[in-house]
Amino acid sequence: MSELPGWGIAIGAGALVAWIAYPSGAVTRLRPVLIALRVAAVVAMLALLLDLAIGSARPPAPLIALDASASWLRTGDTTTWRAAADSARAAGASVLLFGDSVRSGTIPAAPGDLASFIGPVLERAAAAGQRVLVVTDGLLDDGDALQQAVAGSRLVVLPGKPVPDRALLDLSVPGEARAGDTIMLSVRILADGATPAPTALRWLLDGTVLADAEVPALAAGGEAVVESRVVVPPGDSIAVLRAALPAGADAQPRNDTLAVTFRRGARQRVVIVSTAPDADIRDVATALRANVALPTDAFYRIAPGRWLRDGALLPVEESVVRAAVRGASLAVLHGDTTAVGAPASLGTRALLLLAPPEGDSPELLVRAAPSSPLQAALGGIVIESLPPLLAVAPARGGLTALSAAPGMAATGAMPIVSVTDGAVRRVLITAAGYSRWRARGGVSEVAFQSLIGGATDWLLGARGLAAAPSPVGALQRAGVPVRWRRGAKPQAAVLLSRDGDRAVRRDTLSFAEAGETSMAPLDAGIWRGTVDGAAVVLPVSSSREWLPGTITLRSGLLNGEAVPVRRGARSLGWLYLATVLLLATEWLLRRRAGLR
Repeated sequence: MSELPGWGIAIGAGALVAWIAYPSGAVTRLRPVLIALRVAAVVAMLALLLDLAIGSARPPAPLIALDASASWLRTGDTTTWRAAADSARAAGASVLLFGDSVRSGTIPAAPGDLASFIGPVLERAAAAGQRVLVVTDGLLDDGDALQQAVAGSRLVVLPGKPVPDRALLDLSVPGEARAGDTIMLSVRILADGATPAPTALRWLLDGTVLADAEVPALAAGGEAVVESRVVVPPGDSIAVLRAALPAGADAQPRNDTLAVTFRRGARQRVVIVSTAPDADIRDVATALRANVALPTDAFYRIAPGRWLRDGALLPVEESVVRAAVRGASLAVLHGDTTAVGAPASLGTRALLLLAPPEGDSPELLVRAAPSSPLQAALGGIVIESLPPLLAVAPARGGLTALSAAPGMAATGAMPIVSVTDGAVRRVLITAAGYSRWRARGGVSEVAFQSLIGGATDWLLGARGLAAAPSPVGALQRAGVPVRWRRGAKPQAAVLLSRDGDRAVRRDTLSFAEAGETSMAPLDAGIWRGTVDGAAVVLPVSSSREWLPGTITLRSGLLNGEAVPVRRGARSLGWLYLATVLLLATEWLLRRRAGLR
């Protein structure tokens, strides 16, 4: 309701009620006082009922938010932090701290949050329609969220002074290699203030020096990429690969080291070779990459002697394909299974062989899943719901795991999946058209996943171990949740302890259908333990709060001027009490005057 008409209605209603309650001649001496009390009480009640505006229009008081992240201390000078704390105190009595969490409380002498997220503060303020005064050093992890601030909010940026400091931003290294392999390592370096003198960068593998490289002098804000070609030393382990600047080389030692997990020695790898690429082998490759936590390469022959690597579809020599298959833990051969050599001579311990369709092949309907090493995976599929396959040839040799018959024939079923257990485990899958199962979705897609997943688990001979959850991304940083990619089970137990600590951290990972979940951040250090029984080494580098950055935020208003508003009567707590006192006083005087 608009201001003047609302108050006019309230005063008029008060006068009318008072005139009805106290007509002329009803009371002599106390009548004016009673009329005044009744008018005031009715006006107060209607003001509360209609929430009439009171006072001059002004913007609501802002919420004071202070960035409590450790980046204030990156340069080693606390002057800027003290100035920010003083600014926040001067702006309001109550200050909200934000960083890796949002909380109220006493401003600390030194900030320590390992992240700078302003988004939760802005969401809280927007829900209340409240402006925000944000005091920060400008290095926000989600600076784009400021676009959602209530109009009239203000940003105060107090950047620190640049200091001579080189920081390792990120690195690019292979996740694994064999002893004796030559690999390329690279790291990206950013300078805060100018660093006029060059320095050295050292690569270490579990304490063994791999190489030294020169880091050039950099101007303020300059970047450089330093590369080294190294030979992997002997060994077979899950190692820690570090890139490190010399101790005391610059102003901030916490950003001088990065570490990632590196597997050296015997590699587990899946290699797919197809001389007749079709939808079946592409779907098999997709299923293997999604369900097996092993590197997976695929090579397709498009013409005699011409091979392409899946992904970028770059040409490769046939010798590269042969070498890849011989070093594989699981080889998947499709089409001409002898194209890279006889399967028995490849040296791999597991083989999955598939046959492509041949011309106008008749259709087959799956009939049974007999007893075999794959029965646990295939026993639950709904055979009657599976689309037909295309006949190719019987899967001879070994135990029959799946059989099919032409059309609706009740007899004449032939094996289309067979398994052989010996020095080399082998699963032979004939027929074709399995991509129909995956394309239809539902129980048919589940059957396809069960067939490929069950065969892979059995071939690798370590059910569930090869598909244990694995971290998403090579580089982990303190203050950032650790994301895990799902393994074979929807839940996994994590047991980790940090080098130098006796305490053991226990977590349970619960995965949804999306296939990824996150775990609370870990402190910087080298964490070792198990994930679902599989050994894991998880290096955690220092927080991004210790990295220099380009400050693009500037002090000023956010999203325009604030909209002035008048306070409503309901926001005045004393008005409720005043209304009750007016009514009580009027009642007492009425009793004294002899009125009921």
